[in-house]
Order: sequence, then structure tokens, then C-alpha cells
Amino acid sequence: MKNGTKNGQWMEDKMADIEISKLITHYAHSNRAEGKSPRTIEWYTAILDDYLDFLKTRGCGTTLSQLGLSSVREFVVQEQDRGLSAYSVAGKVRSLKAFSSWLFREGYISENILTNCKPPKVPFVIVEPLSSVEIDLLVRAHDPMTLTGCRDIAILTLMLDTGIRLSELCGLRLEEVNVDGGYCKVLGKGNKERVVPFGALTQKVLWRWLIHFRPEPLAAKDKYFFLTIHGNYMMPNAVKLLMIRWGKRAGVPRLHAHLLRHTFATNYLLYQCGDVFRLQLILGHTSLGMVNRYVHLASTQAMVNGKVVSPVDQLGIQKLKRFGTDRSPHSGFKK
Repeated sequence: MKNGTKNGQWMEDKMADIEISKLITHYAHSNRAEGKSPRTIEWYTAILDDYLDFLKTRGCGTTLSQLGLSSVREFVVQEQDRGLSAYSVAGKVRSLKAFSSWLFREGYISENILTNCKPPKVPFVIVEPLSSVEIDLLVRAHDPMTLTGCRDIAILTLMLDTGIRLSELCGLRLEEVNVDGGYCKVLGKGNKERVVPFGALTQKVLWRWLIHFRPEPLAAKDKYFFLTIHGNYMMPNAVKLLMIRWGKRAGVPRLHAHLLRHTFATNYLLYQCGDVFRLQLILGHTSLGMVNRYVHLASTQAMVNGKVVSPVDQLGIQKLKRFGTDRSPHSGFKK
């Protein structure tokens, strides 16, 4: 082997004859040892299992010898024909490339065979952030005098004011939210902790939930900031379902957790709450790539809101100024 001798059954198998399923298991253990989150490991494993199922349907075997640029490209075409979005297919390609890189580093293959495998281009789609009218409708759809109403308003407000992910919100523990200080400590992707600030209005909403409505946790270990009415941990999937209901009730059916994060990031730049570097830290991104996407969206939103200076307006052309606003063909001009 290239990178040294393997122990156990890995020593006995020829590289090309190793079952991919065994390597997927080994890859999952390796990712776990490196500290990757369970959700990330599950995502990688699910995609690799999809590829393995594809090989089985082709009837060409499921050993390492079948992993190659040609079969991966055929798999990509199959996923595209199934109607998967370019974003989803690109994610699968990136996962397979990461697996190939790991195989190369571990010495299972002599070269990284997927180096030249390019993911499909992902179209740049402008997703409008939630408007102030939509946010008002969502807040008004809840009764702040009830436990669930106050909690749900607190969840909406905190996510809109911090941009934290749904999994991060559900994982917030009581001691990690400093309401007086106006910040919370969030454990994000890759088990990286960061401090995220929030404003005065969010402080008021969180204090109301904390003092008047938050139930005692059913189990001593469940000292999470947000709890169910019975004092249990709130599962991310359960909150997703709640958001679908909130959206329908408020007349904002497009509501989902990532749209709240998207709205925060766009508004953060639109209202000049800080620069892109601070936004990167708040969102927990390792690079400016995704943050630059929000720069474009904020600029687009500014144009829609009429905050971009018009070059023609600045020219001061008097004849153009004589045009009226009543849309009459003779408005502002002598007959």
C-alpha cells in the first residue's frame, strides 16, 4: 500500500476487491474520529449508499475496482434524469470527490480518480428575503400570552436577529444564552463555537419567554433554552413542521428555517449593521464565498427598495424634470 500497511482484514484484501460498503463504514469512522458532526457523516453515508445502489442496479459489482470517473458521471446523469436540482446533484458530486480524496490519502487507490470530475453548474437564483410585512404577519399569527405563542415568537425573533441554523437553535442550552448581555454561544458545524449578538427587541422577547413561560425541563439533562410544552428537547424536524404551520396560518407559505437565516444575512448588509467579515463570523462560514452571495442579494434588494442612486436623476436634465407624475401625455408641457 502507498501509505503504509493496514491492520486486520484490510491487510488480507486486495485493494481492487474490497467491497465499497466496507470502505463506506471505514470512511464514516474516520470522519467521526476527525470530529465531523453526526449529521455530516449521515449525509456523506447516504450519498455513498445511493452510489452503491446505482452500481448494484447496473449489475457490474460493488468492489473498489468499479469506482471511477465513468461510473460517477453515469450516476450524475441518472440523478439529473430523476429530476434532482443542480444544487442537490452538485452536493453528491462533492461528497463522492471527498470520498475519493480520502481513499487516496489512506492508500486504497494509487491516484485520486475523481480529480477531474466537475459538479454541474448551480444556477444563481435570487431568493427574496422575508419582507417586513411578512414578518409582521408571522408575529401576529401567534398569541404572546400563551406558552407556545411566546416561545414561537422568540424562536422567530432570535433566528431573524442572529441567522443561526435550526440545529444550532435547538441545541442552545440555557447557560449559553446571555439575555442581559445580548449574545448567545452557538455550537456550529465542525463543533466550532462562536458568539452571536442580538438586539434589544430580541432581548425583551427572550426575557418574556424565560421568565413567564419556559417550562421546567422534564429531565435534568435537558437544560435547553427552548423546550416543548412538556419540557422536552425540541427536535429540528419538529420545528420544521411547526414552521410549515406558522407559514400557512400567517399567509406566508414560503417560510422555512433557512429563509430566516437568509433574511438575516441580507438585512444585516442592507441596513449596514456591519461588514462582510463580521457577518462571516456571525454566520459561522469558513470562507467569504457564501457571504459574497449575500452581498449580491443585499445589493439587489437595495435596488428594489430604491436605495441605489440613479445616474439619470443626477444629470439634472431640466426637460426631463418637466415630466409630470399624472401619466398624462401632456403633463408638464405646454400644448
